[in-house]
Amino acid sequence: MLELLCFEKNKYPEIKEYIVKISRNWMRLVIIVAVSNMMVSLASSKEISLGDAQAPVTFIEYGSLTCDYCISFHRNVLPRVKKHYIDTGSVRFVFRHFPTSDVAIHAAVAAQCAGEKYYEMLDELYSTVSGWYKAENRNSIFVQQATSLGIDSEMFESCLNETRNFADIVNQRQTAKNNHDVTGTPTFFINGKIVRGKKSFSEIKALFSEALVIK
Repeated sequence: MLELLCFEKNKYPEIKEYIVKISRNWMRLVIIVAVSNMMVSLASSKEISLGDAQAPVTFIEYGSLTCDYCISFHRNVLPRVKKHYIDTGSVRFVFRHFPTSDVAIHAAVAAQCAGEKYYEMLDELYSTVSGWYKAENRNSIFVQQATSLGIDSEMFESCLNETRNFADIVNQRQTAKNNHDVTGTPTFFINGKIVRGKKSFSEIKALFSEALVIK
């Protein structure tokens, strides 16, 4: 629409100035909407998450269940993040799959099949990687883990055997690559700011402090 508002040079300067102001305001609006859309795409309110959905900081991890740095994060850093930030209402945490191996895809499906117990299953999987990573009866192990969490074994096993669930995980990975520039694991987003690679609790804490100040 703005491209049609063209005036000859130095003719009707007051109108031209008005149009320039409109153009600038329009561009600001486009930028604001674009950023807002990016934030929505990064963390939907319907997504299963840990913590208060209205928390001032949204912390997203793209991880793989066979990634050493991700395993270390879930065993050593996330429990402290949960205690000091998630459980206190300061941070909302979202985990998204970015599998780096076929085995990781299989484990990601197991986590997805846990439904509302998604994060409990993630904890279980990250805690026992050595027990299922090279196992021939991986499905049986996943079913046992799910059953220990109170998940219906028949429904869970049926979900594990559903081919489209594997395709869904692969599609999630592709979407992360195409839309959010995720190229490896772990990749974090803290209120939309991308942070790549292994991070200690003190580094995550500093990033949260920065996000809270900006907020």
